[in-house]
Amino acid sequence: MKKMLLLVVLSTIFMCVSCSCDNSANVLYPNDGGSKTIAEFGGVKLSDKYIKTYVDNLNDYLKSRYNTPERKEELISKIIEGELIARKAVMDGALDDPILLSQVKNTIARYYSGTKMKVQVEESLKVTEDDMKKYYEEKKDTFNTPERVKASHILIKIDEKKDKEAARKLAEQVVAEARKSAKDMGSFAKLAEKYSEDEGSKKRGGDLGFFERTEEGGKMVKEFSDGAFALKEVGDISDPVESQFGFHIIKLTGKKDKIEKTFEDVKISIENTLKTEKRKNGFEDAVNKIKNELGYKFNKDAAMAIEFSISEKAKEASEKFDKNNLQRERLQKAMISKEQIEQLKRNAAEKASDEKAPEKNKNLKIKINQPKENKE
Repeated sequence: MKKMLLLVVLSTIFMCVSCSCDNSANVLYPNDGGSKTIAEFGGVKLSDKYIKTYVDNLNDYLKSRYNTPERKEELISKIIEGELIARKAVMDGALDDPILLSQVKNTIARYYSGTKMKVQVEESLKVTEDDMKKYYEEKKDTFNTPERVKASHILIKIDEKKDKEAARKLAEQVVAEARKSAKDMGSFAKLAEKYSEDEGSKKRGGDLGFFERTEEGGKMVKEFSDGAFALKEVGDISDPVESQFGFHIIKLTGKKDKIEKTFEDVKISIENTLKTEKRKNGFEDAVNKIKNELGYKFNKDAAMAIEFSISEKAKEASEKFDKNNLQRERLQKAMISKEQIEQLKRNAAEKASDEKAPEKNKNLKIKINQPKENKE
């Protein structure tokens, strides 16, 4: 516990000392106007107010462990010992060490960027009503959920065993059987298991889950989509619908109307989105402002001439990481677009609200759009 305490205290002292450091003068021990002097050494006085900055910076668990008269004295003594060592180090020229000085400055920079700069950036994240309305009009389609239907189907393929006419006749026969037993809730599933040649969906009784029109981002082939959306009432069964894969007998098992969200419905979401976009650029803008204020200049040629001493092992690991990362980015770009991301978000939300949605709809496109070769 004492080792941990010393480590925490010294770390805290380093941070606080760093944030009080000035490159041109010793102001590590400012006269902060505290009411009582806790300790004195080398012409330095540490006030109660100054020591409290350290205590306040410790985690609550550590403070609670040392919140008795005896242990409080131990804690404050360790803080003062750290101050004493820091004072001696500065007197011996520790801040002349470029490595330590760079670490101190880095700590100061991280502290400043996480406090004052962060506040300035957050204050600049103002989004007007006009900004939000413009965003809404430009992205309106992404806030709406198209009409969707839920369907089951039976696929009769056209292959070397069945020409088009034979497949059609069998499909018409299945339609007749399905309509005849339509009142029996499980009859269509039994027919799918018996007749369907879509190996993926027949295991679920032909169930395909919910989907949108092909023109609105749905993954079904157009003929199938048109046939499913042409059905009016839940329970209706279609005539054979021909597609490039054969004939489909489609049963409508569910419907969800189109949902259109107004500006007021999504206003808060838009505001958060725009603030996030502004926040990405806010820090960069703040840094550029500081560069202008301080007359920043950068010698690129001199910077590029600095050689990094890197082991071969580290170099190989870095190159491997870059290569893998590049391949991952290419795959992501090839596999998914912004529109598809929005679609996936809607699908995820809808799936969460639909307790009866089948688990394997993600394979739907493959099952419907890419028939397997007949292995018989």
